Order: sequence, then structure tokens, then C-alpha cells
Amino acid sequence: MDKQIIEGVTYVPKAEIEAAFKERIRKLSADRVAAEDRAKELQSELDSISGKLGTIDTMASQLEEYKSRLEEAESRYTRHTAMADHGWTDPELRDAVEWAYTKAMKGKSKKDILSLSDWLTEIKSNPDSAPSILRPHLQGTESAEVTEVTEVDPPALIPPKTNTGIKPTPISTTDILEKAAADPEFYRANRDAIRKAWFSR
Repeated sequence: MDKQIIEGVTYVPKAEIEAAFKERIRKLSADRVAAEDRAKELQSELDSISGKLGTIDTMASQLEEYKSRLEEAESRYTRHTAMADHGWTDPELRDAVEWAYTKAMKGKSKKDILSLSDWLTEIKSNPDSAPSILRPHLQGTESAEVTEVTEVDPPALIPPKTNTGIKPTPISTTDILEKAAADPEFYRANRDAIRKAWFSR
């Protein structure tokens, strides 16, 4: 740069100043264009990531929904198993048991809440503490258990004395052949009779 000092003031030629400004503006323009390009790239990446985040959020909410469904199904299975173990198999009675259990446990603290199986055991052992809707069925199960225990197999039937001297019905030839084909022991014991029946056919 050609500088001239006149009366203590430094002067630079106008053409050089303009060239310096143009160079500076060109650098700033290039930097701005590069920054805009980078901003567009980052925006497209952000759009892509936000789309993936939306998918992840959707999947997370579905996962939570499926977890709650699984817990509900496991709870229902546990309740039905407990009721079946205690002899409650009728669907309407199961509904009544679930309703009575829910009502009995409502308002209790977590440490005082019994499992359905424990609650059923408790009301079976003490039917007076059972809800009134279940009492008749508890008394019915107790009497059924008592009758099951007292049932005895009927004695074997003994033929009357009038049949003691009667000979058994003779076996026909086709019966003896079929029986011999099915029972090897019978064949060994009656081999001659079976051969005779076979050749007489």
C-alpha cells in the first residue's frame, strides 16, 4: 500500500481501500454461503432425527401399552388360577369372587392387602367372615367335600347261589380263533383245540 502522510494525517489511495473492502466482503460472503450450506445440512439432519425421535416415542408408548396389557393378563391368570385352585370354576361365581375381593381390599393399606389366594383361604376357613354373596357357595363346597370323603365304592356283586353249578357258555369256533389271535397265552394253552377248529372251517 502506498501511504502518504500529509500534515500528520496518513492517506491511503482510494483504489487500495476499495480493493481491501472488496476482499473483505468476498471473504465474508464466502463464509456466509458456507454457513448457510452447513445450516441447511444441519436442518436436514435435525428433521431426520426428529422423525426418528417421533418413531421412538411412538414405539415407547406402544411398549408401555403392551407392558400394561401383559401385567393385566398375568394378574388375570393369577386370579383365575387361584380361584380354580379353591374350586371356583363357574364364570359367574368367579365374577362374584373378583367383585367381593376388590370390595374387601378397597381402602386397605398396601401392607394389609392380601393376595386373592390368601383371601380365599381365609374366607374358606372362616365362612362367617366371607361376604354375604359368597357364603352360600362356601357352605355348599364344604358339604360337597364332606360327601366326597364319605362316599364309598359299592361292594362287588356276588352271583346268587342258584347259578353256582352252571357251566360257562361254550366258545364258538370263530370266537376261539379270534381269541387265540389276540392272546398268545390262550393259544399256548389251547393249541390242539385251535388247530382242530382251524381245519374244520
